[in-house]
Amino acid sequence: MIDTPRVRARLALLARYRRRLAGLRDLPRDSYLRDHDLEGRYALQAAAQICIDLANHVIAANGWEPARDFRDSFTRLEEQAVVDGGLAERLRALAGQRNRLVHLYDDVDDSLVQDNLATGLDDLDDFARVIAGLAGPDPPS
Repeated sequence: MIDTPRVRARLALLARYRRRLAGLRDLPRDSYLRDHDLEGRYALQAAAQICIDLANHVIAANGWEPARDFRDSFTRLEEQAVVDGGLAERLRALAGQRNRLVHLYDDVDDSLVQDNLATGLDDLDDFARVIAGLAGPDPPS
């Protein structure tokens, strides 16, 4: 069973990181690389981890076969028709980028990180909408 309050809290945090990433995306390249590259790395890594955590929560809540690794989390959602193949592929790439940021931090091209924000933020929005739909309607105020 999906833990709706937990999912909603994670989605709110994802939205916060997404807003921050949008601001970083719009910075001039020299400013981003000089003053905000580490912030961009962390915000992207955290947003990716939230997506991975949400995917794994949905998998566990439904009793589906566990993912073998972070990328596989999105494959499991694709297999269950939770996300379409295109979004699943882009989320697998996001998981790969998260791994590079964590494990190969000294070999990251920060220009590419900023470039990926140009299209990747829509993927965060699309994923958040899918997961919010699984969590059910907002509680009445």
